Amino acid sequence: MQLLRITTKPLKYELEIEHPRLEYKQDLIPSADVDTKPARLKIDRIENAEVKINTYEARKSLGLMNIADSVKKNFEDGEKHIHELTREYVEIGKETSNIQDGVKISDIFRAKILEQPELYTAYLPSVGADISWSPAQLEFSYEKGSTDYNWHIKENELSFIPGSIRVKISELASVEIEYIGGPLYFPPSAAPDYEETEEA
Repeated sequence: MQLLRITTKPLKYELEIEHPRLEYKQDLIPSADVDTKPARLKIDRIENAEVKINTYEARKSLGLMNIADSVKKNFEDGEKHIHELTREYVEIGKETSNIQDGVKISDIFRAKILEQPELYTAYLPSVGADISWSPAQLEFSYEKGSTDYNWHIKENELSFIPGSIRVKISELASVEIEYIGGPLYFPPSAAPDYEETEEA
């Protein structure tokens, strides 16, 4: 007769497994230090166009001149005037010598007056103004700009992460022993249903 009942419960556990893996990190947006030098334009010299108008010769032809030219002209005009007067007197003398031919002295002097130049031409210059000009000038220097980049590029990172196994015990193993027989009396004669047997 079986007096004991033995019950066993196995160990209960859970496994958490992480597989090994490789991680690759890459910096897709690098940074840079930027040094910018702007362009530079420097104007060294500016000269505007210059026009020079010299009207001295035109004024000189009208009798408006400096002292040196005035003295020289007066001397030349005096000499010329003396020669012209001498020539006119000689011509008048020759013409008046022909009075016997019906030549009148009044006609001779009238003809001399008409030979004089018209007065209004004395107020017009005989030469034009002397015009000279120099073009505008511009001197400048130019320095082009520049931009320098100092890039900061990180190296790609490759790292290995090993796998792991974790065991989580949810219930421990156990053994249960249960007595399924009746009560035991000692001495046996103490049992209520004890029956004494005769020994041969």
